[in-house]
Amino acid sequence: MAKILRLSDRIKLTIGEVVFTIAPLNYFQKIELSNCTMIRNGEDHYDLLLAQSLYLKYGIKGMTGVKDCDGNDYELEFKGDELTDECISEILHLEQRNKLTTAAWQLLNGIQELADPLTGKKLKGVKVEVVSSGK
Repeated sequence: MAKILRLSDRIKLTIGEVVFTIAPLNYFQKIELSNCTMIRNGEDHYDLLLAQSLYLKYGIKGMTGVKDCDGNDYELEFKGDELTDECISEILHLEQRNKLTTAAWQLLNGIQELADPLTGKKLKGVKVEVVSSGK
């Protein structure tokens, strides 16, 4: 039987000590990601980094396990329902950013068993849990 994530469901993505709470994207956000193309030398090229950044900007709704330079819990900054550009830029400075972008991108595409794209092996230190909204 097929399963579907509601937009109100959440995905807990644990990478080492850091836990990200991610929401499924709505259809219009997915369209925006699919439009991340640039023209170089007259050819279309997909800007994967831009698409991954937008996915995290729209999808991340919570994060624990990160401290700022002063030792305080890092607090996400939102503008409406999405992270600010400054906040997503800071998140992409985390040492876990490679696993975060890899795992999040695979989740967007519905992949349940997260794998390292270079080796095809299971992504180490990463755990995924879907939390139903109960609706």
